[in-house]
Amino acid sequence: MVLRTFLRPAMALLGAGLLAVSLLGAKALTHGQGETSASGRFASQMVRPSGLIVLGTVDTDPSPVAYGLPPVLQSGTIAEVYVQEQQIVRAGDRLYAFDTSLLQRDLEIAKAEWELAQTRLDEAKVAADQHAKSVAIMEKVVASAEEKVRIHSRLYNLIRDNLENFWRNQAQPKLSEEEIRKKLQDDDKLFEANAKYVIALNELSVEQARLAQLRALDPQVKVRQALAALKRVEAEVSKAQTAIDLCTVRAKSAGTVERITISPGTTMGIGTREPALWLIPEGKRVVRAEIEADFAHRVTPDLIGQTVTIYDHTDPRLMYSGTLRRISGTFLPKRSGGEGLLSGNDTRVLEAIVEVDDPAPAKKPPLRVGQRVRVALGQ
Repeated sequence: MVLRTFLRPAMALLGAGLLAVSLLGAKALTHGQGETSASGRFASQMVRPSGLIVLGTVDTDPSPVAYGLPPVLQSGTIAEVYVQEQQIVRAGDRLYAFDTSLLQRDLEIAKAEWELAQTRLDEAKVAADQHAKSVAIMEKVVASAEEKVRIHSRLYNLIRDNLENFWRNQAQPKLSEEEIRKKLQDDDKLFEANAKYVIALNELSVEQARLAQLRALDPQVKVRQALAALKRVEAEVSKAQTAIDLCTVRAKSAGTVERITISPGTTMGIGTREPALWLIPEGKRVVRAEIEADFAHRVTPDLIGQTVTIYDHTDPRLMYSGTLRRISGTFLPKRSGGEGLLSGNDTRVLEAIVEVDDPAPAKKPPLRVGQRVRVALGQ
């Protein structure tokens, strides 16, 4: 009984001592700030922002760009990396390149087809020139045939007239018209002259048909066909060359290279989720603040152009200045709602764009892209 009497006060004193030590330790760990939540820090540091407080994310305008496979490749192997992390690049600078061995073969095939198409075009042009010459020659042939017809016609008429004159005026006794006609039909010279005239007339008809056929042909059809084929092959060459050029990935804008995940020999495919690198564009920093529907009525157009205060999400003592530039007119899913999409959350917000006046003021840590902040909008 005596031992129990002494143990109870001792245990009570020991418990009180442990409680006091625990409270002192907690105070030391929190530097005497009390609550560790953002709202607790706002209260403990006497930071009392007025107006509507919304969450936002520091971003660039335009937003950072993730670089991966070029659109001409389903998969590829990195041949060379031209940049390093934190390197500043200009628009058009090379970032990295894929192996183009297979694409080079496609280009060589396209160039060979171009040479063949060019040869066929040259042949078509030569054929067109030859066609013009052929028409000119055939016109001369027809003219010669026409002259031959005229000569044989004249010869036939001359022989006939001489024979008729002889049989009508000199023959004794006088012959009747029927007898004269029969004499003319039986004369071998007149028959030969008539035969030559008929043959010349037929030859003229044939040559005229050939000339008409030549004139009906359009040699430029072959030229146009060959030219169209050449243009198609030229497009194939350009396409093959463009595919090779696109395998050297270049910066679309000036900025700073961040988080390079590739090296020579790395294979990337359409299933690769991680970008080859991120490029943070240079220029002004903005905050994309998200205004939920419950508070949208407190955001009016007259706020645009006003100065707002930006607070670090984890330390409200860090304050920055910005200007509200735009408030969206449409409720859209949260930019930061990737986890919400997986859980079926369909929270929609208005987006307010705040242009940061100075993202890296003296004696303060700079606002970094992707950093979560709070923005005090209006009253």
